[in-house]
Amino acid sequence: MAYAFSDRSLDRLQTCHQDLILLMRSALLDPECPYDITVLEGHRNKEKQNQMVEEGKSQLGWPKSRHNSWPSMAVDVAPYVAGKGAWDWDYYNPLAAHIRSTWDRLQQDGATTGQYTLEWGGTWTTLKDGPHYQLNPA
Repeated sequence: MAYAFSDRSLDRLQTCHQDLILLMRSALLDPECPYDITVLEGHRNKEKQNQMVEEGKSQLGWPKSRHNSWPSMAVDVAPYVAGKGAWDWDYYNPLAAHIRSTWDRLQQDGATTGQYTLEWGGTWTTLKDGPHYQLNPA
């Protein structure tokens, strides 16, 4: 099935580093993509970042999150199922596998800057973060 980002998702994605934009667009356009994807967040300003810490949704205050740089070195995305964001790990795991395999393919094809590795927040041992993908220096 062919999916397309909403205008709201595209606006949020545009705040991200070019490698994340390419990754998410490529992942969504791939016919093998298991679900539609909604972009929850790219760049976060100081107020939003500190709010996320207060709500227990982030452990990093401003400006330590990868979301705080411009362009953002992190993006939060969720599977979009039955007209809404899905929060179940049964959706996150196959989507993450697809996004990571898309990253590997883009890296092999030389389509990214080649300056970063991709990290998924779902592999973290504390505060597992299924929506979170970030670029780390290679």
